[in-house]
Amino acid sequence: MRETANMIDESGHVLLRIINDILDYSKIAAGSFSIENDKVDIASVATSAVHSVQTTVQPGVSLRLNLSPNLPKWAEGDPLRCRQVVENIVSNAAKFTEQGYILVSVALLAEDVATYTILTEVYDTGHGVTQDDAQKLFKPFTQLDTPHQKRRQGTGLGLSIAKSIAELLGGNIGYKPNPERQGSIFWFSVKLKKLSSLQQIQTVDALPIPSSDLSRQEVSQGEDLTEQLTQLMKISPMARILAAEDNIINQKILVEMLHGFGFRYITVVSDGAQAVSTLSATADAFDLILMDISMPVMNGYEATVRIRNSGIRLPIIAMTAYALKGDMERCLEKGMDDYIAKPMNKQLLMKKLLKWLVHPGGAVLATTARGRQKIPPYQHSTSQQQC
Repeated sequence: MRETANMIDESGHVLLRIINDILDYSKIAAGSFSIENDKVDIASVATSAVHSVQTTVQPGVSLRLNLSPNLPKWAEGDPLRCRQVVENIVSNAAKFTEQGYILVSVALLAEDVATYTILTEVYDTGHGVTQDDAQKLFKPFTQLDTPHQKRRQGTGLGLSIAKSIAELLGGNIGYKPNPERQGSIFWFSVKLKKLSSLQQIQTVDALPIPSSDLSRQEVSQGEDLTEQLTQLMKISPMARILAAEDNIINQKILVEMLHGFGFRYITVVSDGAQAVSTLSATADAFDLILMDISMPVMNGYEATVRIRNSGIRLPIIAMTAYALKGDMERCLEKGMDDYIAKPMNKQLLMKKLLKWLVHPGGAVLATTARGRQKIPPYQHSTSQQQC
């Protein structure tokens, strides 16, 4: 069952990447791709982009991040789109590197009175690119005709999208061979505005960069993930989850993930109306709700509104396959607390559960601390499942 769930999960991630690529490409082609202007924590953008690719790296390949000591902390630009470009080129390196290393280097290339020019270079020891293929790299729907490429999945849009976004940001992107050994170097340069004095003051209390030395760090999430899983498994046997999901396969995958985190009390219902009725009868028995958006009878939005109107304040995490901008905002407007895209990433789900089941001080949510109704860990009926 676990192997089947993993296969379905991986297939879902491939499909979601394809959908997102096509959506982005369509928006770029139509001239409706949005570029925002916000504060950019440069080190955090690079770190999060590299972390997101960590799980796709081949076993035995070293993924490292090198942040130059002279890198400015804050600038002004579009952090989401900068991250998307870096993530795309690091992901591309991960696809074609089966041994050796992937090194992501971020440095201040140039500076003037008003701007910083930031250069990101991604070195890999993959299969390399022929001179002829190098001319095609950034063209839409390009998949190089090599034995290695035939084992890869995707649309051939990733690098094309990265190039378009880089240009919309006023930057550039390119490729050159790795001079040290077989492999490639993909680079991305972007010009970011300097913050005004007032903006710099306002960012003092913003999200901090980790206190560890960022000038050179090994990107390894193993210890952090193990620590987070340990924390979650301390509380999961006490916690009770209500999950509203109509798709039977998604139900099984979700329950399998939750069991892996140590949860014993998982109630699964198949639509929003069942979620509302279950909570109206036994609201104090639950600590958190996982709510699908698209369901028959009553969707997740309407169910959440009814739950909030009834006075129930349990954390609600939306689950949705929609990948369009604005979904998060709509979820929050309807009263949900957080959002996770489907197919769900197991590590992200773990972080969301830990975030909402534990108070900042480390105490388990009040509903788990007080006595709860004793309900068997697993029952199955036509209306709901308790897993």
